[in-house]
Amino acid sequence: MASKKIKLGNVITLLVLSTVLTGPLSSCQAGNTPSNTVKVNDKGRNITSNNVDITPIPSILALFACKPSDAAFVAAHRSTHKGSKFPENAIEGLQALYDNSVPFAVINVARLKDGTQIVFHDDTWDRGSTGTGPITATDWAASQLLFLKDTNGEITSYHPSAFADVLAFAKDKLYLEIDFNASVDEAKVIDSIRTASMLGQVILISYNSEQALRLHKLAPKAALSVGINKPSDLKIYEQLGIPENVLTAWTGAGPITDELAETLRTRKIPILAGSFFGFDDILQTSGDLTPYIDYAVYPDLIVTDYAFDVQPVLEIAGDANTKMENCLNERP
Repeated sequence: MASKKIKLGNVITLLVLSTVLTGPLSSCQAGNTPSNTVKVNDKGRNITSNNVDITPIPSILALFACKPSDAAFVAAHRSTHKGSKFPENAIEGLQALYDNSVPFAVINVARLKDGTQIVFHDDTWDRGSTGTGPITATDWAASQLLFLKDTNGEITSYHPSAFADVLAFAKDKLYLEIDFNASVDEAKVIDSIRTASMLGQVILISYNSEQALRLHKLAPKAALSVGINKPSDLKIYEQLGIPENVLTAWTGAGPITDELAETLRTRKIPILAGSFFGFDDILQTSGDLTPYIDYAVYPDLIVTDYAFDVQPVLEIAGDANTKMENCLNERP
């Protein structure tokens, strides 16, 4: 089991043309700060310029198709690391994930009063920022007067991030799971993703079959996360006409039975699981993170609150990594 480590950063590096990364990748939380190499977009937000000469990274569905069967990728729950100085849902946190080779981030898309799409988890400002009240009562200009709080509740120097800026930063760097807040128009969010040429880099999260069908109709080729707790749940999506080749199975806290895992593996449907339902905190308290290796036997993607710590545990190196890279390079 100890050999089960894969580093997606290696795959991306092999697909880079004449690109120098902004700094060394680190598995340590200390010292993770956003790059100083930035450009400023038309809304005044800082976004890195690393995208300039980077070739397109593999699509999410290709990535899962080439992934070793006993490996799991790491996704940052709410796009940050719990206990870090970075806020949830902010470009600065995404930069830190990228610097630590964490390949996936879960982000929440919300809408402001003037229609601007931002990334923010809650419906109100209070918990995550210096603002108060509903975010839908605030326009973009007013949102930029607010400061985000880090995961410890401390006020940072960071402002809420526009969704367009997050897409610009993540392009050919990070894979995103898109969680739609109730305030957004799903079609407009997907239009933004399509305009950024990012549909291959996202998983659209659905919470029920009706939403799954809506999202699939809006983006038929995009990866779609649907809740699967038992093999028979797949019939729901078959009856809706959603093809299995775009499905990813969200199993939550599990358990993932042998029967369910075998069914999903046979149908080549990636398995997504969350370790943030208590398991993360148990391992943080114990100080022993090696149980993540056994936890990752069935899932293809693990969503965690402690992405900086989990990523080095689940990295894969050596022949398994080379095999995946070769598979990706051979795909059209």
